Amino acid sequence: MKKLTVVFGVFLFGILLFSNALDFMPKEYDVVMYIPDISKLYDVVKQTNAGDILANQIGLEQMFTGVIEQQLMMQGYTLDDLDIFKELLIVAGKESTLLVLGPSKNTNKIKELFENFSGQSLPEEVKIIDGYFVVGENYGGGTLPEELEDFLNKGYLAVSYINTNEEDFKVKGFGYATLKGNEVEFHQEIVPQDDKTKQLFNDIASKDGIDILKDENIGGDLFGFINRKLPDSFLKSLPVDLPEVLEGFSGTAYICGDISSVLTNALSGMQVSNVPFYGVVYYNNPSWDMIEGEKRFENIGGKKYGIVETDEGTPILYINLSNEKITFYGVSPDEYVAGDKDFIKENYSSDYVVGLFVNLRPMIFNFIGIDSESYFKFYGYFKDGKLIEKAVLK
Repeated sequence: MKKLTVVFGVFLFGILLFSNALDFMPKEYDVVMYIPDISKLYDVVKQTNAGDILANQIGLEQMFTGVIEQQLMMQGYTLDDLDIFKELLIVAGKESTLLVLGPSKNTNKIKELFENFSGQSLPEEVKIIDGYFVVGENYGGGTLPEELEDFLNKGYLAVSYINTNEEDFKVKGFGYATLKGNEVEFHQEIVPQDDKTKQLFNDIASKDGIDILKDENIGGDLFGFINRKLPDSFLKSLPVDLPEVLEGFSGTAYICGDISSVLTNALSGMQVSNVPFYGVVYYNNPSWDMIEGEKRFENIGGKKYGIVETDEGTPILYINLSNEKITFYGVSPDEYVAGDKDFIKENYSSDYVVGLFVNLRPMIFNFIGIDSESYFKFYGYFKDGKLIEKAVLK
């Protein structure tokens, strides 16, 4: 009886010690991303136009669920046994990363599932603690920043935190994800923590980018860009060693493509060998030596292009160098036709330092014939001395 009481006491202590994923927070950390309820976030994503069409109207959720359920049944399991996707915590420090997923009532079954399907034992790095699967050595003893606690009390779907304390770069930032109408939005504000970083932010914010949209080759349903010259002091302060090739980068680069046309051609039975994308990297005096891979050269439209090919000899990249930029195409430049530019023009702003826009509307229409406004947008800009980052899924 005494031994049973001791065992029960140890079990109860473990439950109280790690009652949710946040109790695994380490004492020191630089980055945090926490989703308190993965299934709730997924249900909210399905309320967006894109999520509803993909999951419900196209039936991808039912299709994937059916496939997974069939595979589980073959091994003697059910979907109820796969109950691990509840909380997700990711914490990163200067020298360590922690990932926590769970809790599961069936940790042994989850372990069995992994080993049966992979044919391997659960890695030693993965610990099972009170229903949670924990990857990382540094956990416990810390708390969540107070601001994130406030965000969670407001019912946000996910929260984020960043705290960089390098010698020449000190910032702190907080973010959250929420549902607004039929859009899932992510908002994060990064604030400088010393005078040197404040000046750095002001230097970047005061610079003007290139007028990207004057390029007539821009168009399509995918557009990504960066459009500010970052100071050398900032690049040198980053905790990673940047390739020397970036020293000539002038601060502006962009790429666009017409994804929906590729999907349309594939659905019509046409063989798709090239993706019609176009991009530019502004660079001081580029040379062919910095372009990796085997190339053959060809004159197209009076310009010299280096052509990168697959092992079978299919061209996949056409590159042209000038004194100030590198231009590249996914198809032959004389065959490239820019896609519609309206979506890009409606969403781009010269205030944005970086961005990624994906128009899902034409892709969905070409796939199932439903015309529904749907997109993913991410962009960052400086305002009131802060770096604002936003992402929207509709």
